[in-house]
Amino acid sequence: MKFSIGERVSILNETGTYTIVNIADTYAEVEDEHGFDQKVTLGLIVKTKPVVSGEIVIKDADETGSSIAKKGLDMIPSIDLHFEALLDEDDRFSSYDKLNLQIKRFREFINQNLAKRKTKVLVIHGVGEGRLKSELATLLYKSEGYVMHDANFSSNGVGASYIEITISKAQPI
Repeated sequence: MKFSIGERVSILNETGTYTIVNIADTYAEVEDEHGFDQKVTLGLIVKTKPVVSGEIVIKDADETGSSIAKKGLDMIPSIDLHFEALLDEDDRFSSYDKLNLQIKRFREFINQNLAKRKTKVLVIHGVGEGRLKSELATLLYKSEGYVMHDANFSSNGVGASYIEITISKAQPI
């Protein structure tokens, strides 16, 4: 096989791409993509061809041009039940009042998404001591058509939950 200086090649059983720097009778000196030189016998070198690809067509793409990434987590409705996210001032509320407000907002959120016929929602409740999460789980356990799963939201623990809604069974909470 004839090689020329400056040609892009690969080496059998090696990863990466190489450029021929010098050619001798039985070996070639090549430079890898990191700038290191090495001598390789000519029998282990193969020519490479660039891969030419056409336009990638996404099947079932909608007319708005949204990407696949948008169809992931961005499309799942979510609510942050941290008290600071619900109200600006928290000095005048007791812990009991805060919990009741969080549960009230959760009910409103679930009922709105049930009316919109959403089948999955994300609820960010925080890691904390788990009081809010256990109250939400109890509320959903009493209602048919709702299933609550942990979602990995925080590196410190599970601070969010996915709630799956079975539209045919679920009733407003």
